Amino acid sequence: MLLENRKISIELPECVLEEIKSYCKNNNQKRNDFLMQAIKFYLKEMKKQEVRNHLRDGYKKMAGLNQQLADEGLSSECYSYLCYEQRLVECEKIESKKG
Repeated sequence: MLLENRKISIELPECVLEEIKSYCKNNNQKRNDFLMQAIKFYLKEMKKQEVRNHLRDGYKKMAGLNQQLADEGLSSECYSYLCYEQRLVECEKIESKKG
């Protein structure tokens, strides 16, 4: 599939343009290619940031539920641990009576 290129015009501060020219000269790269890569890179990073923002917002929205589930799990584990400890004490009592 052949993509059609379109020409655009942008204004840049002189110092930025000089940096681009210098970079392209030192790296044997055309300004057009450099700018195209820079724009693609920027768009890719913006999409990543958008995903991060959605994930952060989702985690914030789910924080209450996650905390509730963690508390319930901890409560259940503590109860199980208490039952286990009580059984151990009972076994130790039985063993001490035998011995």
